[in-house]
Formats: sequence, structure tokens, C-alpha cells
Amino acid sequence: MLIDKSRYQEVGTGKTWPTKENPLKIGDSVEGRYVDKRVEQGPNKSNLYALEQSNGDIVWVWGSTVIDRKFDSIAKGKMVAIEYLGVKKSEKRGGSDYKDYWVGSGIQVVGDEPAL
Repeated sequence: MLIDKSRYQEVGTGKTWPTKENPLKIGDSVEGRYVDKRVEQGPNKSNLYALEQSNGDIVWVWGSTVIDRKFDSIAKGKMVAIEYLGVKKSEKRGGSDYKDYWVGSGIQVVGDEPAL
């Protein structure tokens, strides 16, 4: 899998997903092994989740209410895939808009994939 590095912004040791310069489109995705979490980052005091990709690059994923809740049940070391599902209307908060994501966790460590 080749990464379009123009879609990421360099931040220390890694890149972020998404960036302001490249707004998400439905179907955009990122995946890697969950290796770190940093809290209260940036002006909104958001969480950042580090995903190590198969080539060793680190991509930092900005947290949101949806992503944070889903990452609560994922242990570090697990493989994680995130796909942007688009903007949805909340049924609970007066119909306000929010960004929705599909988040899945898989194998324990890169290389543990079953043989085909």
C-alpha cells in the first residue's frame, strides 16, 4: 500500500490524519498498529492516536467523540483500520452534525496474519 504523503502534515515523528489542507472524503481510510496515545493535544485539547504502518511510518490520528469512544476498547499493539463514513445527524443532540467513522481492530501484531 502506497501512502499519498501529500495528504498528511509532518508533526515531529510522523504525520497526522486528517489535515485541514486535505478534508476527508467518504471512504478515506488509514490503518496500522496502534502504538501510542497522546492526550490534550492541539488547540482543542484532543487525543492523538499513533498508528504504525507496515513500512514503519507513524500516522497520528486526531481523536473525536466517535473515534475516542471506539479506541476506548482497543488495546495498544492491535491492528486498527479507520474509514470515514461522512457527516451524520445526531439523534440525541438536537440533530447537530458530526463526523462518523468505522473503526475496526484486528490481529495482535503485524506479521500475525493467517497464511492463505
